[in-house]
Amino acid sequence: MSSRDNIEKPDFLSDEDWATVSDQTSSLKRIRSDGKADVEAYLADPAGRATGGGPSGLPTLLLTAIGRKSGEQRTVALVFLQHGEEMVVVASLAGYDSNPAWYLNVSANSKCWVQLDDKKMKAVAREASEQERKELWPKLTTLLPLWSHFQNQTERPFPIVILKPTGPA
Repeated sequence: MSSRDNIEKPDFLSDEDWATVSDQTSSLKRIRSDGKADVEAYLADPAGRATGGGPSGLPTLLLTAIGRKSGEQRTVALVFLQHGEEMVVVASLAGYDSNPAWYLNVSANSKCWVQLDDKKMKAVAREASEQERKELWPKLTTLLPLWSHFQNQTERPFPIVILKPTGPA
């Protein structure tokens, strides 16, 4: 992806932290592999993950969607912002020029499942309106400043997805 070829270190990260982020986001294959490991780690020890108790120190949920091609359940671990009863996630894919598969899946079928720590619930996914986007983006980039940095690396606007719980799973 050409937009990733000359990505520069943001001022808010140390050289050591940037080296780690650069390595972790160096390829889509690496992102997918780490993502699978993140899901396995979350499932093995879910306590505290939704409030930042996991390795990243950021609030993390599990999102399960139906694969638009396979029809099978696909689960990803995502950093999220709690917004009232809803959870907000960003389809950043670390600034790559394509949207992540999970976003394409919830766009094709909005019914999904969310896990916060060990609490599992049904949910419906929808893209934030322009007004919601304007309200949420500053909060999201305060939570994870890398979203702003990665957004500047691609012409693709990062979709902001709102997950509304609809009941227990």
